[in-house]
Amino acid sequence: MNLSRVYVIDTSYLLEIFAVPSHSTKEARDEIKNRIAAAAKNGARLYVTVPSIYELANHISHVSNGNARRLLAKQMRDTVLSSLDQGTPWTIIPSQQLDTFRNLIVSFIDNHVIQGIGLSDSTLIDEARRLKNTTYRGPSWRVHIWTKDKNLKALEPDNEPDAYLG
Repeated sequence: MNLSRVYVIDTSYLLEIFAVPSHSTKEARDEIKNRIAAAAKNGARLYVTVPSIYELANHISHVSNGNARRLLAKQMRDTVLSSLDQGTPWTIIPSQQLDTFRNLIVSFIDNHVIQGIGLSDSTLIDEARRLKNTTYRGPSWRVHIWTKDKNLKALEPDNEPDAYLG
């Protein structure tokens, strides 16, 4: 059976994609960019959560070099706007509604905070599971979380056999 892949991308991967100083290495960046290129070539679907974009923006805002900070911010802006306008390179999720936010807060307290998983990562887990249980339910689909965080990776809907954790 030919499996189709869905990847929900965590902040740790975004930091590598954008080469944010003090949060990125050439080795990890090259590996992640190769994985993204291969995924795109194979028709995978890439998702990024709004909280992950917030976290990326926070890291960029702390870059000490003002010119580098501005360049990274522009690159992030252009990528996010392209994603919103054309759906590339990612689909941004969720368009969080208050009723689903209530469920997220409960899940965060009941399931994730105990494991040291924050609210942004709880959103990512929740969205990956929602995608698996609604949009990508069939047996030919696999939904993964791309992250360098092993605790977060352990909670992805489908185990990724060749995972990269940095």
